[in-house]
Amino acid sequence: MLSIVLAAFTGIALHLFYNGFFATAGAQDQEVDRLFSNMGILKIPHITRPVEIQLKDVFGNTVSLSGFRGKIVFLNFWATWCPTCVVEMPSMEKLHRRFKDKNFVMVAINLQETDAQVKSFFEKFKLSFTALLDSSGEVGSWFAVNALPTTFVLDKDGRIIGKALGPREWDSQASIAL
Repeated sequence: MLSIVLAAFTGIALHLFYNGFFATAGAQDQEVDRLFSNMGILKIPHITRPVEIQLKDVFGNTVSLSGFRGKIVFLNFWATWCPTCVVEMPSMEKLHRRFKDKNFVMVAINLQETDAQVKSFFEKFKLSFTALLDSSGEVGSWFAVNALPTTFVLDKDGRIIGKALGPREWDSQASIAL
């Protein structure tokens, strides 16, 4: 009798697991796909290794992406001389201010400019999110950044899940829905 009860329980548990868990995960994946598509973000599937980089910020502090584990990371590669980068910065600031207390962090990685140039730019535009310096361009090369701006979305484990080429209106309804 016990073996029949255990078999029935196992069958029910397996049914709930496969139909509940996987159906929910599939629905969530479809929703993420739809939201990414609305923003023109390319979904990057199944990256198994978390991204790890360390760069200096504009104040000379070493910042590691692993310090942001547990948060969604918005990782934007940009330069002060890039007109479309400049255009999207105010919307990035608005998105940052809206979600900074909700397991979301915005990181702007400047390519091949000095800390003084970046600091001056951030002050001029009153930007308050994290600005890192890739003065050698090595990190940009590792991410295969060949156009600016380029934005990556990292999940809470530090894995790349999305990539956007070119500027976006990051504080739009479509972006906020993400």
